[in-house]
Amino acid sequence: MSAMPQPNLPFSKAEHLQRQDRLRAELAARGVDAMLVFAQESMYWLTGYDTGGFVYYQCLVVPTDGRQPVLLTRRPDLVQAKQTSIIEDIRIWWDAEDANPAADLKVILEELGLGGKKIAIELNTHGLTGWNLYRTQQTIGNWCELEDDRHLIRWLRVCKSPAEIEYTRKAARILDTSLNAVIAAARPGILDSDLKATYLTSILGQGADMPPNAPLFNSGPRAVYGRGVSDPRRLEEQDQILVEYPVAYRRYNVKTEWTILFGKVSDAHRKMYDVGMETLRKMTEIARPGTTLGEIFDVYADGLDKGGYKRARYGATGYSVGCTFAPTSMDVPPMIYSGNPTQCQPGMTLFYHVMNGDADTGLAMGVGHTLLVTEGAPEVLTGLPEELTVIS
Repeated sequence: MSAMPQPNLPFSKAEHLQRQDRLRAELAARGVDAMLVFAQESMYWLTGYDTGGFVYYQCLVVPTDGRQPVLLTRRPDLVQAKQTSIIEDIRIWWDAEDANPAADLKVILEELGLGGKKIAIELNTHGLTGWNLYRTQQTIGNWCELEDDRHLIRWLRVCKSPAEIEYTRKAARILDTSLNAVIAAARPGILDSDLKATYLTSILGQGADMPPNAPLFNSGPRAVYGRGVSDPRRLEEQDQILVEYPVAYRRYNVKTEWTILFGKVSDAHRKMYDVGMETLRKMTEIARPGTTLGEIFDVYADGLDKGGYKRARYGATGYSVGCTFAPTSMDVPPMIYSGNPTQCQPGMTLFYHVMNGDADTGLAMGVGHTLLVTEGAPEVLTGLPEELTVIS
């Protein structure tokens, strides 16, 4: 085993460098001299750098003029940055009672001659807390001009390359196997968290990453919730459980949503399923180049409204998925909401879900899948059972 292995890049060096060139071209078109990159998925996409260290102050400085990016990070991430990325210039800030990594960042900017220049800063990310933004703004002040990047890298990433699509398809195959395993393990008497364990065992055993967010396995009256909760619940003979979860492979996510029923299925519950599946089918059919995400939402709204479920509608019915790190598998923007003018383009990967929870009756139904927009009909990446799953 060599003392210093070659970087284990998720993509070829050429592809990473091409992405950097695309970013610089956009920065130049905006009249911006550099960008402060704080999102871990952006660093991964640009350089291959793979870490959870973004929970601390960490920034990749990308000059527009073609000079090499400079990474500022903590000492625990030094070797990892060297071995997972193409970054050559790595600077360290040290933990101390009076540590201010924003001051270390300013030193880098001074070295690059960016005083008085216009610099884009990546704001919509869990990698830049309010505290760290405050320190950055207070330290830099008027020394240069910071401007909102307006989700620049996220929009560059929204249409996936062939290599990214292959990772996404791999994640989808893992997901399909895991959903089959979850359904096979479902039975009255077990905890709903037992099915979470089945999911995790299945995906991790197939080489998936740890999911970027906790799965949703809500049973009984909690199936109408839109988020997961603590305190496992034991499944009963007459019951329901709504599952929604991501699977990530090399950080590229797909998602599913499905509902498992136990015991006798009422006509009301079966109608919710029929309406949900037909609405999902219609939404999927129009996911073609030129269709706006707002138009997709309109199909969702029309389906639930005509089914008599208008008050159960959410404000959004899906979103882009792709390369994300904790705490979310939602790669947004874009989201699928009313009036969104964003058009479907080949290479986009979208998660659709039709979630219908009736707080009055306690009945819930959710169905959803991930698809790839192509030049023609969309490619559905994650499969669902052909019939409603009922455990009797």
